[in-house]
This record gives sequence, C-alpha cells and structure tokens, in this order.
Amino acid sequence: MAVNYTAELLGRVQTWLNHSATKRRTREQTQELHQLYEQITGQSAAGCTSCNFQGYVDLLQAHERQSIRFLFPETVEKSIYTIAPGYENEQFVHESYNKAVTAENLTDKDAEFFISQGFPHAFLKNGKPLEAEAAAEAAPKPKKADYQARYKELHGVDADEKLTIAQLQEAIDAKEKEQAESRD
Repeated sequence: MAVNYTAELLGRVQTWLNHSATKRRTREQTQELHQLYEQITGQSAAGCTSCNFQGYVDLLQAHERQSIRFLFPETVEKSIYTIAPGYENEQFVHESYNKAVTAENLTDKDAEFFISQGFPHAFLKNGKPLEAEAAAEAAPKPKKADYQARYKELHGVDADEKLTIAQLQEAIDAKEKEQAESRD
C-alpha cells in the first residue's frame, strides 16, 4: 500500500506526538494512535498496545519526517544521500564518529562515512541504490580520442587537435544529421 502523505494526516500525527507522555497513554489518545497507525499502514493496530507502543510512536515519527520531506521539500536540505527504505527508523552509531545519525539529521558526509564502514545497503544516492549509482558512474565515458575517431570516420579527415570534446560532438551530430537527411 502506498502511503498517502496529506497535510491533514501530518497535522494529526504532529498533534499526537506533541502530547505529554502521560496524555499519550489515555484511552482517547490510544484510540487516536490506533487510528493513525491504521491510516498510515493500512493495517489495524493488533496486539498489546503496551508491548507495541514504542513501535507505534516510532512509526508516527518516521511518518512525520517523510511527510515533511514529501509535502514541504523546500524545507529539507538538499542532499545526494537519503536513508534507504526499511532503515528510516535506524540510528547509525560508530565509535570513531562524533554523532548518532538518523534520517532526520543525515548529511552527505554522514552517509559517506557509514557507507565506507560497510553500510552501503542502508543509503540511496540520488534516489537509487548505491549499486545502481555505482554502475552508472563506472560506465566508461568516451574519451577525446573516441570523438576524434568518430569525426574522422564521418568526415574522412583528422579532426583539429584544438577542438574540444563539445566541439567534436557538435560536428559529429551535425554530420550525422546531414547524412540522415540525405538518406530521406
């Protein structure tokens, strides 16, 4: 089930989270907690509320963070890295790192540190799993010599050494367009 991020649901979640610990445990607020859980997950809140209480609270906190990111993206710092689905509620701690990292306070520097420490599966880069991003970055990029060879193939003469890759590409594109038009 896709989560429906709405301002109304966000408001209800924030109101519930702003209640004191004592008020959260009242019958009325426990019922509201169950209703919020059902709206967010599409499942009824089953089992012992006391046993599952912190899990429900964690879910509301994660929903609040994700709602703000979705509804108000301009308020969220631009970042290359985000927490991967399933790790939104995790806290990343390492003895040689000076802070505990969560989805709320994640920076690119934090993500790069934890990725280097063996947690690449817990982060997305530009919204994609790191393996997919790494494959795209590792794909061989054409070198100037490749463009020069294609230029010679199309034009029948060596390209001027002073031409940049962009200029070579422009000349190649123009020649390919010219040849395509002459075939039509």
